[in-house]
Amino acid sequence: MIKGLIKKLPSHLRKIGARINNDLKPARVYLVGGAVRDLLLKRITKDYDLVVSGIPAKTLERWLAKRGQVNLVGKTFGVYKWQPAGWKGEVIDVALPRTEHVSMGTGEYRDFKIKSNPDLPIQDDLLRRDFTINALALNLSNGCIIDPARGLFDIKNKKIKTVGYPEQRFKEDLSRTLRAIRFACQLGFKIESATLKNLSVLSHKTSLGKKEGNWLVPREIIARELLKSFIANPFLAMDLFDKTGFMSELLPEVTALHKTPQPRKWHSEGDVWQHTKLALTSFENLEWQKFFGKNKPSLNVIIGTLLHDIGKPLTLKTPKKDGVDRIRTDGHDVAGARLVPNICQRLKLTSYTDSMAGQIKTETITWLVNNHLLLAHGEPEIFKPTTIYRYFLADPVKGLELQQVIFADMYGTRPIDGSSLLPRLYQLQKRINEVNQKLTQGKLKLLLNGKEIMKELKLKPGPQIGQLLKIIEEAQLEGRIKNKKQAKQYLREYKININNYY
Repeated sequence: MIKGLIKKLPSHLRKIGARINNDLKPARVYLVGGAVRDLLLKRITKDYDLVVSGIPAKTLERWLAKRGQVNLVGKTFGVYKWQPAGWKGEVIDVALPRTEHVSMGTGEYRDFKIKSNPDLPIQDDLLRRDFTINALALNLSNGCIIDPARGLFDIKNKKIKTVGYPEQRFKEDLSRTLRAIRFACQLGFKIESATLKNLSVLSHKTSLGKKEGNWLVPREIIARELLKSFIANPFLAMDLFDKTGFMSELLPEVTALHKTPQPRKWHSEGDVWQHTKLALTSFENLEWQKFFGKNKPSLNVIIGTLLHDIGKPLTLKTPKKDGVDRIRTDGHDVAGARLVPNICQRLKLTSYTDSMAGQIKTETITWLVNNHLLLAHGEPEIFKPTTIYRYFLADPVKGLELQQVIFADMYGTRPIDGSSLLPRLYQLQKRINEVNQKLTQGKLKLLLNGKEIMKELKLKPGPQIGQLLKIIEEAQLEGRIKNKKQAKQYLREYKININNYY
């Protein structure tokens, strides 16, 4: 027993356990899996899984249905998705004790048969689970922890270790290889050597293995585990996915950053791989808080940073090979952006949504990669108001994400003279604030619309109308026109000047 552990549970959950014990004797109720682990680690958790033993499935089902909404999707193997009346948290999984038997041993996602048994000892249910740190149960009647796989020992020693032989656990479900990496990133634990070795051996099969034309591990599952890992710890995720072979299988475009050289004058940190790893550490740096406060990076920013330089291997030119004056990767922003849609589609990255970090948007990441060099193309203080508005204020969310990717890139760039590039971002933010003050509630309302321009200049619809709208936008942001009359006069003079020029 770990004193007081039950008291850390939500009171509603404690009452549920007590009512089941009281109403359905001789039922025994256990909190199992990750929730127990997180309680011990004092981590916030929203997912609660219960195992109820000692009573038939039908009896449990009737009891649950009277006290909330029950989803019967998993009832064939003794699992119920239950939303208790008055419960404001996530749906609770309520299950009978279960055993699992490998059906084919292919490692296909959920390639095992599950059989429930109300009389199965809780220890047997726990020993079928993936990792020792998840093979724990808390008896809700007496506070005792059941730990048949020595999960408490591994939590104390911060280790990710399979229950039993790793090859057996992974053959049951190859997605567990990715779960091991995700847990390491989320918890800051090390993966035990035999577990690490076996998951590395299986990285190719997990990533690319198929059965009858179908992926052994669905792309949606891979996307979920990969993105959760990068949300938790981008630097460690990049390192583990690389060392285990998953990066080369899933993201060869990122693996190509290894040994892609950079000009030492600007990049004393090393090759593009080292630069990207360093950029991914920026989100936890104190400098980040100075620029962005407590805002955490979105998935778009994290993956945008991971991919921001994937165009460099494709555009690399060196003095020795190409006769250029120095190492160059001209146009790598555009080249990298072209790769993004295929990556997002191939890995189905848009399929996962995180409650805090949001959802991947392919077009946004493409835009971020394409524009991450914006500050390299000009001094912030001389940026036109239209440039500032289009990139940072027209869509404030995307604008902030672009600032954050630029920040990460600059943080990961270490000029040999020891200087920092971050002051340029301060200048940019100052310029953004200057332009923003000219807007009304953060938006620019144009003095003339397309129809008014066509009427005033007697023009027909076409691309030139869009160009004229941009001209009005620029003049308005720069304060040269302040009302419709001035806007019309400005356009008439512009048309006369153009006609005279030609």
